[in-house]
Amino acid sequence: MIHIVGGGMVGASLACAMAKNGAAVTMFERAEPGPPAATDARVSALNPSSLAWLGSLGIQPPLQSFSDMLVFGPQCDDLRFNGALGALVVNQALQQAALARARALGVRVRIGADVSFNDGLRVDGQAEPSDLVVAADGAHSSIRSQAELDLVRRDLGQNATYLRVAIDPAFSATAAQVFLATGPLACLPVAPDQAVLVWSRDYHAQDLPADPAAIAGLASAAFEHRLGALRALGEATTVALFDGHARRYWRSGLALVGDAAHQIHPLAGQGVNLGLADAQVLAQQWQQKPGDGALSAYARARFWPNESTRLAMRGLKAVFGLTATPAVVARAWGLNTVAHSEKLRRLSQNFASGRFSGSA
Repeated sequence: MIHIVGGGMVGASLACAMAKNGAAVTMFERAEPGPPAATDARVSALNPSSLAWLGSLGIQPPLQSFSDMLVFGPQCDDLRFNGALGALVVNQALQQAALARARALGVRVRIGADVSFNDGLRVDGQAEPSDLVVAADGAHSSIRSQAELDLVRRDLGQNATYLRVAIDPAFSATAAQVFLATGPLACLPVAPDQAVLVWSRDYHAQDLPADPAAIAGLASAAFEHRLGALRALGEATTVALFDGHARRYWRSGLALVGDAAHQIHPLAGQGVNLGLADAQVLAQQWQQKPGDGALSAYARARFWPNESTRLAMRGLKAVFGLTATPAVVARAWGLNTVAHSEKLRRLSQNFASGRFSGSA
């Protein structure tokens, strides 16, 4: 029996993969997710590798594909990527689709149970025999803490503000990101006429206005009005940004996946893709040879791809946060070099699309 603690996007997708491979799976989730609100701004960018794997499992949430990506910054030429780049999904919609598919595959889903780990899984105070326990319960994983698998967590010194906006349908396939002195701003299409703003800003930066319409106006100006007029839909939400990485992904009979194992800056949209790659590799290793050998192989396959991506995101944040003239000139030279090199653009696009993610 496999027990998965956490029925979010990664945990529910892993449950589908394990069940599809013939395993008996029970998954625990705090509450049944309802349908996402029309102005829900918590979204994820799925790369082609993630989309292919989810499709192979029969998980089919509503998606908004994008085939054009624009990246620019001060004194830099435009950096553009084109092709099948990926798709945006509302997090709650992906969770719902994965839970529905898990149930269809025979996964037992338990809602609201009290789950803990003390040299084995305990459910509502009673020991629960398991072949494998998977902690997929997020960045603040209680299972990880109880299993004494330490995670080093660092404050990134920024907040991220999320806001759903109306856009001109002409830009429904365009994802855009501008690097500002105080942090990156992304505009991610989630419907033919809507997008989500993700605005990461340093703690010391002037606060954004409380009025969502004013935030949308500032974002339009930051994008130099290249995306037309952005109009706020709903309220903005702001969260503090952290990154972190567990020193170990497993102990006998237990594995960490997704945010329970690692967290990164959202500026490149790679977080959920790393978690889904974790789930894919763990399911494959467990199918080939169940036991601690599979967990060790999973950790070897996933630790360094996750760590290198985390460090890359920290590096990008640091580089674009520099304001001294030599740093600005060097940064502009680097971006301009990539913008004018087909080979470097292709390498960057392959990274973003998951071809170098370490997934199988």
